[in-house]
Amino acid sequence: MNEVIPSEVKSQLETSGYYLFPNYLPMDMVRILKKILLRSNAEWSKELNHPKNVNSAYLTSTKFTKDINDRNILFQFIESEPLLNIGKIVFNEPMYFLNTQIFFNPEDPNKLPYWHRDIQYMGMPEEDQYKRIQKDFVWHFRIPLETDPGIWFVPGSHKRWDTEEERKIRLELEGKKNHEELPNQILIPHNPGDLLVFSAHLIHKGNYDTNRFSFDIIYTNFPERKETANHWDHFPDKETKLENLKKQSIFQLI
Repeated sequence: MNEVIPSEVKSQLETSGYYLFPNYLPMDMVRILKKILLRSNAEWSKELNHPKNVNSAYLTSTKFTKDINDRNILFQFIESEPLLNIGKIVFNEPMYFLNTQIFFNPEDPNKLPYWHRDIQYMGMPEEDQYKRIQKDFVWHFRIPLETDPGIWFVPGSHKRWDTEEERKIRLELEGKKNHEELPNQILIPHNPGDLLVFSAHLIHKGNYDTNRFSFDIIYTNFPERKETANHWDHFPDKETKLENLKKQSIFQLI
């Protein structure tokens, strides 16, 4: 893996909220991940599929990744140095593993890409959402396993709240729809071997123009709750073989 991290990475991550690392991951690893995650996503779909779904989650769960060796490979990748080295740039404090997701196109052709901030689905008032993004940091590390038509971002929106126009479109107020164009939007396509790192607090939306199958690892500056981990069983257990015991800190629970 290419571990030479360009000097402008930290600046762009802080100011824009995203950075694309082209050809960062070896294709043999991408192919291994794809084989495992095709199986995991198929198990998830058996239980939780819906025509409007655009992603699956908790792929490292024993419910979805049933093979011990497959789980070992996923956890070893999640804690691998090339990813953690970038994490050290993103986080000025300890980083923790939270979750995994696969992003794909919805089966329902009427489902359109939609602008959102991940935090809007947490069921808290907007004022609390804004306060939360100032202290709780959530970053997606996206590994496309197929050519991904890209994500639309509003650069810098992870550090501020919406403009009036952005809010109307994102929340579909006053007749606006959340798929409409926004000022300053930018599309970032990505390909197998690339790594796209972006803040979950950005105003962003997917792109369904071509087939996509992208693997997201979500890291945070706060540990996952034990109740969530007990429900999904998506954290390492005693049978998991981690490469370096020092790295287990990213798998802490509270």
